[in-house]
Amino acid sequence: MTKKTQQIKTLVNGEESSSINVNDRGLQFGDGVFETIRIHQGKAVWWQQHIDRLLDGCRRLHFSTLPDVKNLQREANKLLAACDTGTLKIIVTRGNSSSGYAAAADSIPNRIMIFTPGLRHQSKAEQGIVLGVCEQPISGSPQLSGIKHLNRLEQVLARLECQNNGWDEGLMLDDKHRIIEGCMSNLFVWQKNRLLTPQLEHTGIKGICRERIILLAEENGLNVEQCELDLGDLQHSDGLFVTNSLIGIWPVVQYKCQDIKELQFEINANTRLLQEKLEADICSVD
Repeated sequence: MTKKTQQIKTLVNGEESSSINVNDRGLQFGDGVFETIRIHQGKAVWWQQHIDRLLDGCRRLHFSTLPDVKNLQREANKLLAACDTGTLKIIVTRGNSSSGYAAAADSIPNRIMIFTPGLRHQSKAEQGIVLGVCEQPISGSPQLSGIKHLNRLEQVLARLECQNNGWDEGLMLDDKHRIIEGCMSNLFVWQKNRLLTPQLEHTGIKGICRERIILLAEENGLNVEQCELDLGDLQHSDGLFVTNSLIGIWPVVQYKCQDIKELQFEINANTRLLQEKLEADICSVD
């Protein structure tokens, strides 16, 4: 059997290219949306859920034209034809413009696809991570809440804090000091057999993996609550984990916060159960 090639591959509007027009509104204003999809055995995991969220973001940003789903599928198939394991990033911008913030009514969206081989930080799912709390807050905007738009400067600054402090991930709070999410993940908190996760009605991203974990937990008899959480709630927890579509579940073994004593956690049996169920869900993708 011929081994599948593993190299970075890119398409721009369906053609092999690694460049974009300098007038692209995604480059100029962050005017666009994106999805980051795990590729398992050459197939896109949770493809439909990712595409549904991508289209929802385009609608809410009032794109004049929505990307054609069949076209996206064909382009993804073309890009992944000789690929096995990795990440597919899909970016859709409003298109090109040279008229400032105002966009032409007939703007034609640009489509960018990037395949990057390999899994990210697979060992951390087994050994666990160090979690900190970022000083960089996350802002709330009802118009933008839940959209994976291209302006991620808050997350970029939060990720720099993680790098500077030696954390694997950092929590981001809103202006009322409520926990919203990690800078690249969603948070889950164990309190006995209850599984808590921040309620994301006004800001933050309801991750695809977050939704799958809520479903898997309920299917396995675990009580899941979406509620307001603050840092005080973490002091009384029995365990933490963070999640996204690429990393799966990262258990937290060490939690650092300036205001409280450093906490150590054991990885509990329910977290391991959900890791097992999630991996089975990923491997069952058609």
